[in-house]
Amino acid sequence: MSVRSAAANPAYRFVGLFALYLAVIALGYPWLTKHAIGVVEALTTATAVIGNALLSLVSDEASRFGNLMQLGTFNVLIIEECTGVFEALIFVAAVLAYPTGWVEKLVGIGLGVPILYAINVARILVLLWVGRFHHELFEFMHIYFWQATLILMITSVWLLWIFKVVRHDESSDPAGA
Repeated sequence: MSVRSAAANPAYRFVGLFALYLAVIALGYPWLTKHAIGVVEALTTATAVIGNALLSLVSDEASRFGNLMQLGTFNVLIIEECTGVFEALIFVAAVLAYPTGWVEKLVGIGLGVPILYAINVARILVLLWVGRFHHELFEFMHIYFWQATLILMITSVWLLWIFKVVRHDESSDPAGA
């Protein structure tokens, strides 16, 4: 198969663009965070503040000290990897690589990133609950269950965007018929 015929195939073109966008993100993200001083710290603090505010609604055992969230005697430190930023960047790369217009892509990013962030905050709250009440399951839930679940969530939000935004617009477009 030639490069030209591979580029003409939508599936190959998507995979190639997705890989390209991921490479750009992987190379650009460290530079960006180094030069956008305070962004990572602001995101980790915001995640801890939001998570603690939500947890405080259902438990009087919730507390926060900086980026350290605590439920009773169990605590977790919110670091960059806990913010969902990497999951959001993978999602953004998938949206950008998908063959649709820029308006649909902006809608996808504008809706998908907050949804993934909310799922990630819920993940942290569940992990705090598991750590507090079922400590023996914490490592499994943190390392295995939620990693796989986040991959599923990225894919699910991306597919939801395709079916509800992209495909909906195509079916309502008389020129596309």
